[in-house]
Amino acid sequence: MVVVTGRNWRAGAVLAAALVVAACSTSPKAPVAGPGEYVVQPGDTLYRIASRAGRSPGDIARWNNLQDPDKLEAGQVLRVVPPGGAGSSEPPPSRERPERPERPERAERPRPPRASAPEPVAPPASRRSDWTWPSQGPVIAGFNGTSSKGVDIGGSLGDPVASIGAGKVAVTETLRGYGSVVMVDHGGSYMSIYTNLRAVQVKQGQQVKQGQKLAEIGSSDGTRARLHFEIRYRGNAVDPRQYLPAK
Repeated sequence: MVVVTGRNWRAGAVLAAALVVAACSTSPKAPVAGPGEYVVQPGDTLYRIASRAGRSPGDIARWNNLQDPDKLEAGQVLRVVPPGGAGSSEPPPSRERPERPERPERAERPRPPRASAPEPVAPPASRRSDWTWPSQGPVIAGFNGTSSKGVDIGGSLGDPVASIGAGKVAVTETLRGYGSVVMVDHGGSYMSIYTNLRAVQVKQGQQVKQGQKLAEIGSSDGTRARLHFEIRYRGNAVDPRQYLPAK
């Protein structure tokens, strides 16, 4: 043990204080999300972040130039609104007073701007001729928009599950209680979601055609073999039976 006395004590105290200040100044600061941004938390996935923000994983990956959306790091800051959309900052208006003309002409009374109609959460339901059912089994549970965001289609283990239309695979992951999950981005803010799968045969970023096999019907958490299927428009669930051929 070393005992510091006299001038050495003062020098040691100064050195200790300097080390404390240096440690505080070099400690990393926690990232802060600005308007329209989100800080990735441990355990987050792109699918979960997109669901909370009401966006598609493909849009968020594109806005943030994510090369591999499966590799997110805790503390990473992501944009969750379109560039130039809500949350973007604009320069403040100039405070300079405009020069007054010597002989002002008769000014017309300014007309108030017309309020633009709010964009609908979901478009009017209409059947899509370019879409088909993902599985041939019967619908055993319907859509209600609250406790059920889609439909359950009955079947047997191993029955094929196909893409309802052409698109790009946005997500392939496994979630507890949902089994394997596949999401296909069809463009126009539409996305189809397939859960309770096994033997997934596509990869994220892959282009698929209508009727192309994505996976097989599985059984998660000991439930009966079935496919849970959803259609989302701008992140909001809509009734698949209003868009697919009558069944």
